[in-house]
Amino acid sequence: MLVVEFYGVLQQVAGTRSMELETPQSEQLTVGQALELLHERVPGLSEHLPRVACAQAENLVRRDQIVDTHRPLVLLPPVSGGWRGGNGLDD
Repeated sequence: MLVVEFYGVLQQVAGTRSMELETPQSEQLTVGQALELLHERVPGLSEHLPRVACAQAENLVRRDQIVDTHRPLVLLPPVSGGWRGGNGLDD
């Protein structure tokens, strides 16, 4: 079992803050494989999954890394924009 946590738009698309994924117990699972399982469970996330950042234990993880099923896999949406200074309003 793997807990997946969603942030930002991913939470809206998934319709939940977190969910549990059934994982094969006989083999190790990579982050990429976990994302494939997630795609099957929540097809609406498909367009976002290629661009998400993944983290475990406060560290970003690559898609080829093995998932630690004892820790949540956190999915972070891409962030764009930034602070321009001032009050954020066009003058």
